[in-house]
Amino acid sequence: MIRISTLASSSKGNASVISSGSTHLLVDTGISALRIRKGLEECGLSINQIDGIFYTHEHSDHLCGLGVLAKKNVLSLYCSRYLSRDLRGIAPSAKLTYIEPGCSFEVGNITITPIEVSHDAADPLGYIFQHGDAKLGYITDTGRITRSMRNLLTGVHALYLESNYDPQMLQDSGRPYDIIERISGDWGHLSNEQAAEVVAMVAHDELRHIILGHISPECNTPEIALQSMQTAVQQLGLATQVCVAPQSCRLNWVEI
Repeated sequence: MIRISTLASSSKGNASVISSGSTHLLVDTGISALRIRKGLEECGLSINQIDGIFYTHEHSDHLCGLGVLAKKNVLSLYCSRYLSRDLRGIAPSAKLTYIEPGCSFEVGNITITPIEVSHDAADPLGYIFQHGDAKLGYITDTGRITRSMRNLLTGVHALYLESNYDPQMLQDSGRPYDIIERISGDWGHLSNEQAAEVVAMVAHDELRHIILGHISPECNTPEIALQSMQTAVQQLGLATQVCVAPQSCRLNWVEI
């Protein structure tokens, strides 16, 4: 069994907990240290029980809580070699481990496989977390899904996937043209429709859960994202449960 709980998920802040029951991991610290501690308490955990913090990339909505967390705790951080230079400055006492896409390793009894994604950041990563036969894919902040990403995600039993924007809402948002192009480009984010295409690529009968995350508060709504994915799942004939990670509060444990 492996399970996931998100503490927050949107373009304003992201943090998630992955647990096997005896090994506990954080993915990103893009909210305040206070909110992270509170969210962990709601999960029945403390920061001292976290065996490792995994970073997707260096943008503030995935990183900002680290500095305060690191002042009072000795943390084990996992990130790309490029990002490690930033993290060393923010958390000088932390234990840093460099990781490479496609190279699997273990923390406790969870096997982690980093995945290279497509985002305007330095060496951004997604992940596959596996415990026993249960496999969870974790993809956020990517403008497209490459063949290698698709191959690695094939066979996951649950998928945390960004469904960032509704194309029409993005176009009507009044944002500058270059920002719209960045968000919708290959190095930006996935739309609701693109998220549905990802699921179609990796769909199989044992895909039990889809958690939609990183939803833009300005250019999407949870209802629109959920309806889009539920329609796609129905068309694929899957018995997959779909939910939306809340933007500013905790999602209860989803067990895989």
